[in-house]
Amino acid sequence: MKKYRFVALAAAGCVALGAAFGASAEKKATPAIPAFTNTQLTANAGADWIAPHGDIFNQRFSTLTDVNATNVKGLKMAWHIKLAIPGLKAKLGPLGSFAEASPVVYGGVAYMADGNYNVYALDATTGERLWFYKPKFPKGFTPLLSTRGVAIGDGKVYHAMADASIAALDQATGRVKWRTKTADWKDGYYFTNAPQYWNGLVITGESGGDSGAACKVVALNAKTGKIVWTFDVIPQKKGQLGYNTWPLHRAWVGGGAMWNTPVIDPRLGLVYVGVGNPIPYSGLTRGPGAELFTDSMLALHAKTGKYAWHFQVVHHDIWDYDVTNPFILYDMKYKGRMTPAIVHANKNGFLYILNRRNGKPILGIREKKVPQSAAAHTFATQPWPRGQAFSSQCPNKAQFSKLKARTASRTRSAASTRPSPTSSSRSSRRTRSAAPTGRPRRSARRPGSCTSARRTASRAGRTSPRTRST
Repeated sequence: MKKYRFVALAAAGCVALGAAFGASAEKKATPAIPAFTNTQLTANAGADWIAPHGDIFNQRFSTLTDVNATNVKGLKMAWHIKLAIPGLKAKLGPLGSFAEASPVVYGGVAYMADGNYNVYALDATTGERLWFYKPKFPKGFTPLLSTRGVAIGDGKVYHAMADASIAALDQATGRVKWRTKTADWKDGYYFTNAPQYWNGLVITGESGGDSGAACKVVALNAKTGKIVWTFDVIPQKKGQLGYNTWPLHRAWVGGGAMWNTPVIDPRLGLVYVGVGNPIPYSGLTRGPGAELFTDSMLALHAKTGKYAWHFQVVHHDIWDYDVTNPFILYDMKYKGRMTPAIVHANKNGFLYILNRRNGKPILGIREKKVPQSAAAHTFATQPWPRGQAFSSQCPNKAQFSKLKARTASRTRSAASTRPSPTSSSRSSRRTRSAAPTGRPRRSARRPGSCTSARRTASRAGRTSPRTRST
């Protein structure tokens, strides 16, 4: 069999795959997917891409070398396919036309989901559709957000869906082997992230925090679908770790959405998840407190779900600086010693680099006093990593001055190239502008600008320790 190499592009519900070198024209069978070993799951990806991010360290590194800087310009599309079920007129949700999932690949077969949670098995060398799965959702239910992919292992394809259920599909036929409901979608629970397969378990986190759900990490038996353990990232009962970090009278029971695939260190036996922000967003209504385990890097014992450690990157988040970007596990040499590290690039522009054994900062992170707002119950300090931020942050007078000058220059340029209107067009324009439209007048200031971000925070009674453009 000839070697295959492909590049996947997903957008607007379609996928295009381009082969770099000679692809076999023979029909692709579906090789049996094994119960992957720790060695397989932690190795850098090559001909196979067996985890949502290539491996369970989320490194997204490929050992393939056939495509390089000298020949990449010669790549041409070999085939493309529209991800649609034949004869089906799908009802799209608000974001149902978007595809956010990259495929997992084993033995020349690519498995991936579209924006409506349908799953496909495709021959990676020809684009032939081998099978598809269309989930049946409850009456009156429409998926709100897109899925970010599937996992594979032990002969099955695992799919976490928008109705708070997880299904295991036969990798050869797409038929459902089991489907487990972890919560009630009517209470705001759903999944968007791709699960992770490891050691006979399927592990993922719920994503319904912004809809009022009190999210949890869940692990299921990969063979049966039975729930093995759960961990509440929003403590629900007195005595649970973190319960006392919330105000006595909670404004809301939800929060802590998990938007990305967990990472796993088999040697340490730990699974790491990134936890989202508390809900509601405004600190005006939530009351004081750090509100664990929101905005945290959380480590659990993978076999039992027991707490190992956590590091909260933002206390009492009122800026939507939640932990959404995927973690990466790697080993780094620091002060002459190799240290097992975990890194997270946060939306606030900082890198949080921790020892993944115990959650302690490797390079140093200090608690820095920050501006306060009594109305928003701001936390007295915030974790401030040592070193330079990877993204510029507001307020920054020099940066804003440049932005203001650039905007003024563009405005002058646009005005100079605009044709002079005739008197009749002026009259017509005045007539149109006088007509009521029922629409509010838009502000000329760009919502993403530094001053707009500062003004929005001020109106909400918030003073951000590091407000920046998003």
